[in-house]
Amino acid sequence: MFNAIKNRAKKIAEDTKEAFYEGLDETPTPQEVMEAFKIFGLSKEASLQEIKSQFKALSKLYHPDTKSNSDSEQFMRIKEAYDVLKLHYKST
Repeated sequence: MFNAIKNRAKKIAEDTKEAFYEGLDETPTPQEVMEAFKIFGLSKEASLQEIKSQFKALSKLYHPDTKSNSDSEQFMRIKEAYDVLKLHYKST
């Protein structure tokens, strides 16, 4: 029974990883990756979990639906930077 649970958890993790990278086919350039890290204010050694946390925090700050004075252009830059970093981690 323990093996069945373990196998199910492994399948869920694999499906989640596939969904995370779904629709991402290009490989980002090193300049795009460095710019994305700069937007997030993180070092290039940051883990994917740190990037996710920073993305959530910045999204809350700049999302157009959260505040009337939010910057939708900045939100789009953050979203694009997150996509670049996901691609970067997919290719490594």
